[in-house]
Amino acid sequence: MLRSGVGWWLGAGALRSTQEGARPTMPTAEFRDSFYSWYSQYLKDRGLQFSKSGSKSPVAGKHVVVPSSGYWADPNYSGSKPIRWLVHIDPSANPPKASVPKEHRANRLGYANTAQGDKAGIAFRLVPVIDQGNGNFDVKEDWEVTLLFCFSGPLDVGSSGETFDFDPASGTLSYLAKPQSYIFSALFALSPRSDQATFGAKTLTYGDVIDAVQNMITSQAPDVAGKIPIYDLSDGASLTKLMTDVTAAYASNPPPTKVTANAVASDDDDDGGPPTAALIDVPENKTLLGIDAGVYRQINAALKSGKRHLMLYGPPGTGKTTLARHVAQTLSPDTWTLVTGSADWASQDIIGGYQPVGGGDVEFQPGVLLRAFDQPLIIDEMNRCDIDKVLGPLFTVLAGQHTTLPYRTDISDGTSPQYVILAAEKSAAATHEFAPKAAWRLIATINSIDKASLYQMSYALTRRFGWIYVDVPKDLTNFVAEYLKQLDPTAAAPNVGDVCPIAELWAAVNEVRPIGPAPFIDMIHAVRVMVPAAAFFGGATAEVRSALLDAMDMVLLPMLDGIVSNDAEKIAEAAIVKLGLAEEEQKRVRARLRSLAV
Repeated sequence: MLRSGVGWWLGAGALRSTQEGARPTMPTAEFRDSFYSWYSQYLKDRGLQFSKSGSKSPVAGKHVVVPSSGYWADPNYSGSKPIRWLVHIDPSANPPKASVPKEHRANRLGYANTAQGDKAGIAFRLVPVIDQGNGNFDVKEDWEVTLLFCFSGPLDVGSSGETFDFDPASGTLSYLAKPQSYIFSALFALSPRSDQATFGAKTLTYGDVIDAVQNMITSQAPDVAGKIPIYDLSDGASLTKLMTDVTAAYASNPPPTKVTANAVASDDDDDGGPPTAALIDVPENKTLLGIDAGVYRQINAALKSGKRHLMLYGPPGTGKTTLARHVAQTLSPDTWTLVTGSADWASQDIIGGYQPVGGGDVEFQPGVLLRAFDQPLIIDEMNRCDIDKVLGPLFTVLAGQHTTLPYRTDISDGTSPQYVILAAEKSAAATHEFAPKAAWRLIATINSIDKASLYQMSYALTRRFGWIYVDVPKDLTNFVAEYLKQLDPTAAAPNVGDVCPIAELWAAVNEVRPIGPAPFIDMIHAVRVMVPAAAFFGGATAEVRSALLDAMDMVLLPMLDGIVSNDAEKIAEAAIVKLGLAEEEQKRVRARLRSLAV
C-alpha cells in the first residue's frame, strides 16, 4: 500500500438572498476534500467517524437570507437546522470585524448524527454576510469558511440530529447541554486571500474576511494559544501541515484503540442515504502521489456506465489498496469493509455456511460479504485466494439473477426454506433472503506481478468487473521530488538537471520488474533516519550511499526475489553506476542480487 506520509466534496451551498431558487455555488476546495478523505479514513481505522454538519444541498427557496437584516427569512426552519452558520462582517471597522448575528439563538453552530456513539470529528460551515452600511447585507457564499473540531474519543451517544452550540469569544463548545472538550480546532480558508469584491463603498478581500473570522474565535485546543489557526486550503500549501498537526494532536491525546468494527451512522446531519454512484465523481486524491489522471477517468467512466464492481490491478506498491479505500470512502463515506485475501479462504468465509453455535446445534452463518451487503466490500490482494471457488456462489448474482444456497434455515427440517441471495435490493426481504442494498459493490485489488493468480479468474467472473490498471508513476524523478516536498513543504526544490540516484535505480528495477512507489518511499524514510540531512538529488555522499545500500537490503531486495540471473546483473550494474558505488560496495550489491536470482 502506498504510504503518503501523514491523504469529499460537500457539494452544497446556500442560496443568495437576492436570487431565490438560484443554483448555489461553492468555492473550489479540492484540498479540503483530500483532507476530509484522509481524516475520515484516519478515524475509521480507529473505529471512529467524521461528520460534516449541514453538507446537503439546500431545498430551493427554503434557506433564504433577508437583505435588510442579514439573517434567515424563516428562522424557525433555517435556524433549527442550519445549512451554514451565518457570520456578519463589518468592513467599516479597521480591521474588518466579524460577529454573530444578534438574532442567532444560543450560538447554535449546527447539528450532527451522534446516535451511534462514534463521532470524533465534526466540520461546520460558516458563510460571511457583508454589512454594506446602507441597511443592506450581501450573502457572500463563495467566500465560505470551514470550522473543524477534533475530539480525542467518541462523543457521548446523542440523537440523529444532536445540537452543538459555540461561544466564539471563549471558545466553549457545548454538546448535550454541557461543555465539550476538543483536542484540535482550525479554520480552513477555501479561496485565495487576494480574491476581492466591493460592497457599497468598501472593497474587501477574502483574506480580510478569514482574518476577521479568526479574530472572532478563541480556541480551547491544548496546543493553541487563544487564536484559532488558519490553514489555507485554496492551493494545497497547508494540506500536509494540517494532516501533520491533526496527527500530532491525536498522538498527544490518543483515542481508544477500537470503538466499533462497523459504524453505520450517517455522514451528515441531514443526509438522505448513500448517493447514487452514477451521480458521483471520484475525485483525485491529492495525497496519493503517482496515480495517473487516466485512472480516475476510467474509474468514473466505469461507475457512470453501470459497472457496479471494480478490479484495480497492476504492479505491487502502486497504491491500489489506498485507491480502493478512497473509492469506497467516496461512494459510502461511513460504511464499508476491507478484507485481505488468503489462500485458506473458502466460500464459507465470504458467502457463508453451516457453523456450530453451541449446545451441539449447527446453523447457517453468513460470511463477510453477506454481513456487509449494505456497503462496499474491498477484497485486497484478491489473487491470494482461489477466486472462482471463493466467489463461485456469487456468479449468478453478479450476472443479475438470484442464486439459492445449499443451506436451510433449519438444518433439521428438510422442508425449511433454503437461503437465497437476491440480485437486487428488496424492501421487504424474507428472513431467508439476502438482498444487496444500493451501496453494495465489490472493489478488489490484484497484483499483476503474479500472472498465474491474475489469470486464474474465469472469463465468467472477469467480465463482471470494470478493470482499472494502476501503473507505476510516469516520471519517477518528479515523484521523488513531490514526495520529499510533501514530507517537508519548506524544503528547497531540486535544481533543474539534478540527478536523482534513487529514481534512476527505480527506473532500472522497473525494466526488470515494475514496482510501485511503496518500497522506494520506505527507502527514503530509512535513509532519512540514518542520515537526517540526506540529499536525494545530486551526487550521493559516501554516508548517503551507505544508507541507500542498507535501505536496499531492508525493503527493495525482498521485492526482487526470484528474478533471473541476467536481470539481477542488470540491476546490480545500474545500482553501481547510478549510486556511484565504490569497489567494496559493488561487490556487496552483486552478491546480494545474485543470491536472489534463479
